[in-house]
Amino acid sequence: MNDGAPTDAGRDRAPFAGVPARGVVRDVLAVMALLVALPMPWDATQRGSDRLEVVLVTVLAVLALVVPYGVRGGVLPPSWERFTTPRARVLGCAPYAAVAVLYLVLDVVRSSDDAGLVGGGLAVGLAGVVLGAVPRWPHGLALASAVVAALALATPVLAAFDGEPWPTIVGSVLNVLLVLGVLALTALALLRGDLVGGIVLVGVGAAVAVELVLLGGGEGRPWFESVHGERFGLLLLPVVAAFAVPRVLDGVRAVAGQPADAHAARWVAVAVRLLDLVLLVAGFVALVAVVRTVADGVAVNLVLRIVFGLLMVLVAVVARRALVRDPRSGHVTAVGAACVLVLLGLVIVVARAGVGTRSNLEELLATFALPAMVLLALLVPPAVRELVAAADAAPAAAGPQPVVPAAYDEQVPQPQQVPQQAPQQAPHAEPVDVARPAEAWQPQEAAAPPSQEQGAGHGPGVADTAPVAGWGGAWSPADQTQALPPVGRPYDARPGYEPGAGRQDADATQALPPAVDVPGSRWTAARALDPSTPLADLALIVQEAPHLRPHVAANPSTYPALLDWLGALGDPAVDAALRSRR
Repeated sequence: MNDGAPTDAGRDRAPFAGVPARGVVRDVLAVMALLVALPMPWDATQRGSDRLEVVLVTVLAVLALVVPYGVRGGVLPPSWERFTTPRARVLGCAPYAAVAVLYLVLDVVRSSDDAGLVGGGLAVGLAGVVLGAVPRWPHGLALASAVVAALALATPVLAAFDGEPWPTIVGSVLNVLLVLGVLALTALALLRGDLVGGIVLVGVGAAVAVELVLLGGGEGRPWFESVHGERFGLLLLPVVAAFAVPRVLDGVRAVAGQPADAHAARWVAVAVRLLDLVLLVAGFVALVAVVRTVADGVAVNLVLRIVFGLLMVLVAVVARRALVRDPRSGHVTAVGAACVLVLLGLVIVVARAGVGTRSNLEELLATFALPAMVLLALLVPPAVRELVAAADAAPAAAGPQPVVPAAYDEQVPQPQQVPQQAPQQAPHAEPVDVARPAEAWQPQEAAAPPSQEQGAGHGPGVADTAPVAGWGGAWSPADQTQALPPVGRPYDARPGYEPGAGRQDADATQALPPAVDVPGSRWTAARALDPSTPLADLALIVQEAPHLRPHVAANPSTYPALLDWLGALGDPAVDAALRSRR
């Protein structure tokens, strides 16, 4: 053997070269849908494998999807490259679509006695063809949605024309509202540029397809639809979703660079939209059961569908309101509600017939598919997990935080910016005689206002002579009383008050409860009442020493924002101290 002779062994065999991962996944799913749909029912009497035309178009469509990989992998000769173009792919899938549309037309033109009853195999196979052909026609989604809506609207008209009883006609009208509602929340929203509607549409279409593949092979009537029957439209949702896949993928790539908050908000919106669908579907289940109860009489399965359908509506409303109000705090409520929806729906599924294949598409959607997608939207995306984790990591506050007014921002830091010191290192801590009443303390006995070096009362780098916004000159602890604006009744105008003496007037003292200073604490009753106490220290006192809040409320230097915060607490002692200021 001549090693230098040219052979085909060295030819690059890369069947997936140049094909993005999403393209490979798309083609694999399309081929699987075509092959799975072959043995599934196409009408009331025959399966796809029983019809020669269905077998032939299935083989042709599968070849159109597989040949490009065979040519790139060297399995097929290079002359077959002419069959690897997008045009060849569409032409290979077109006959399958034509046969599926023909079956739909035959169901419309037949009478109610020999109606074709379109089966799940047609829906799954047609969705696979649309997914594999990747039609870039911009009006494909709109056309598919319009066809499904038109066939659903024709159902009650044909039922009335065929002389069906009134329960069937009313059920058909309810089915029209259901189908139009689903399309409005998903396909129509996507056509208007709402990516959330597209994501939900793809999820719902995939869920319906899975239900058809797993349970649609039975001979029960719930797994067939006809325009001459009571309902039509949900069976074709996978086809509408297949038309929406390219548009959704483009939208996802366009928003890939957005911040995490935008991604979290989008997934929360997806969960809210899914809960809207739960409301719609569960309400439909309950209303249909009401119609059947009126027409056929009371039955256990009908009563359970009414009761538990309404309970599912109530649970979905609670979960939706919690998410819309606050996604962080409502996350747990929505996740728990999704689990409750599964339990409630199981009662309907089991009580209906005891066998899963007898349940309808809408019942399985409300029981399993929609709650499962809500859980996926709230638990899987990293952005949503980070959003919830950030809320859980935030320090739990005992109540609303006191507000430092903006006018004092230059010299008074926010309370959470002031470092808290250990009791043994606190600059204001002094030995306190706990038996000594608070009224006996004078301001001069309390610790002096902290300096810049001590780091209390001011943030790092803020000097004691920092200018106050809106006030002229320099500010210092010595003239703080004169620099602060008066609050309510001027303190020095009260009877019995001597400027500089630091005493309280009689009515204010009588309004204050006796306070016992805590050993080791840097806050005392005298400091809480001292008009020269820095404003930041007053904000810290009400947080770290709640028993001194009435004394801060009686302090004439307490700024209005802190007084408002104290008044909102509803503490009787604080309210009495505030009334004494008037």
